[in-house]
Amino acid sequence: MRASKKMGGALPWLVVFILSGCFYFGKNDFEDVVQEPPEKWSTRDCLTIVMAVAQHNLADPRSPDIKVVAIPYYPCVVAAIERRAHILGPLQYQPFTYSHTEEAYRRHLDTMMALEAGVYVDWSTGRYVDSRGNYLRDPTQLDFLMFYVSFTNANWPGGPPDMIQDITNLENNIYLENDGGTTLSPRSVSGKRRTRLTMEEKLLVLFELRNKDSHFFTNSREMRLVIKGFRDPIELKFPISRVR
Repeated sequence: MRASKKMGGALPWLVVFILSGCFYFGKNDFEDVVQEPPEKWSTRDCLTIVMAVAQHNLADPRSPDIKVVAIPYYPCVVAAIERRAHILGPLQYQPFTYSHTEEAYRRHLDTMMALEAGVYVDWSTGRYVDSRGNYLRDPTQLDFLMFYVSFTNANWPGGPPDMIQDITNLENNIYLENDGGTTLSPRSVSGKRRTRLTMEEKLLVLFELRNKDSHFFTNSREMRLVIKGFRDPIELKFPISRVR
């Protein structure tokens, strides 16, 4: 999947901001920014969107060793990532990978929208369109959802060998849960490089939200990304109201 190539460059900057706490929200918050089309967003607006939906357990004392940052690829998040890349261009990325032309930017955004959120942009209106050709008005119109999930071990390097977590079966210990107790296993998990958690692991986790006539988001206000296999389960909560 082409999206997996982005893990090395498009999102580690956000994890750095979260870890350092060096970003602050400006006068425009998430709700303000998403009312505007992506082509009007500044780099700060893009950071505002992504940080507003990202969740982590960095300050959770129940998981002092394993630290997780998760970012759901909602349509607005994909748009923010691509918009920021377009603005910065060769200042941060390889100049032959990200073009400054509007045509190339739109083409690349459409590709990433389709791969990572299952929607596309109606450029005549600036609105998102679902796979059935309808303007996106409700989260239940999404067919699938991808998460970027970063894992780090606070005890490495320097910790004893028995503190290096075995992650051989990590893919089988990740799932989504909604308010009704319905759980979803990933359709695919990609990006894992090792069987023990030493260096940071960055995964792309894809969930299929629609099952025939039912949808995972129906009658739910919150979803939880649950990760087991560690000393204590790690649970990150995401309000569905921010699926835009």
